Amino acid sequence: MNRILDWLIARLFRWLPRSAPTGLFRIGNPNADSPVIVTGNFALTVKRVRDGLGECNAWLLVAHSGGINVWCAADGGLFTHNHVIDAIKVSRLADHVKHRRILLPPLAASGVELEPIHEQTGFHPHFGPVYARDIPAYLEARGKKTEAMRRFRFDLAHRLDMLPAMNFPIYLLAAVPLAIFWPQYLLGYSLLFWGAALVMYLFVEWIPGKTGWSQALFCAVLLALAWAGFDAWRSGDMLAHGGWLLANVGVFMAVGFDLAGIVSARRSDPERLLDSVGVKSLGSLFSEKNLGLITLDAERCNGCRACFDLCPVGVWDDLGPDKKARFRDRDACFACSACVRQCGEGALTLT
Repeated sequence: MNRILDWLIARLFRWLPRSAPTGLFRIGNPNADSPVIVTGNFALTVKRVRDGLGECNAWLLVAHSGGINVWCAADGGLFTHNHVIDAIKVSRLADHVKHRRILLPPLAASGVELEPIHEQTGFHPHFGPVYARDIPAYLEARGKKTEAMRRFRFDLAHRLDMLPAMNFPIYLLAAVPLAIFWPQYLLGYSLLFWGAALVMYLFVEWIPGKTGWSQALFCAVLLALAWAGFDAWRSGDMLAHGGWLLANVGVFMAVGFDLAGIVSARRSDPERLLDSVGVKSLGSLFSEKNLGLITLDAERCNGCRACFDLCPVGVWDDLGPDKKARFRDRDACFACSACVRQCGEGALTLT
């Protein structure tokens, strides 16, 4: 029963910080030569890393990230090289392994610098594959990444995974008072809410609009017009369900909250709105994507390929004939700043 409850909480309340214990843990039967995998202490992330490692014998080093996923935590300053350094020292990792190599999550590249880790601990940090399930293949290939290992996919599977987790807390905001005071409306509200969520998450790539809220408004207006037209045809009163028409708009706008930041490479709508009124950031909330433009100074580029290796959406191409970095799909860039942080020559800037 506890495992089922834990599973439900992890998936239905993913918005909320949920911490797992930090420290050094055994996966399988590791020895002094086994690989060391580093992650943050977001409970769901730790579980997925454990599951992804499968039959591997490895050390799992869980560093403090505020109980938040590494992507948001790194950009919000809650998961940095200092947290990794602390985890290495406190866990006395050097006493457990003979080698000096650790594997970091690449989505933390916007907040974790590699050089300080090596300087202060003696360990050589490397960024592994984006998805934990690819770690065994990456280790077997002796650290060679395929293109798929480098990229984060905002695909249908990702959207369906995020749909209940990101919308259930919003659903409860109205469902709880309705259940207590107006239970006769709960079923209608539930059908409307989850129907709207399913439509938005399934068809977000085809719904007109550049932001999640504009797409939500488009869907709300379309449904309201269809509903009002049906009522006019059936009863002669297009506002026969006026209250539900207003509820429809509210529900779609609620579902559209941060839709762009959750299921696409676009920036979070709430943070974009706050930025426009002078609030720079909400720390680790909605912060894996930023406003700005990445610029390249080719003269300073030394061809290390860090940008190509770490960009989660494939903005960078492999080196050109001049052995310099080059853009492949600049329009896909959402300025997460991972490439800027990891460019040792200062050839990249975020403006």
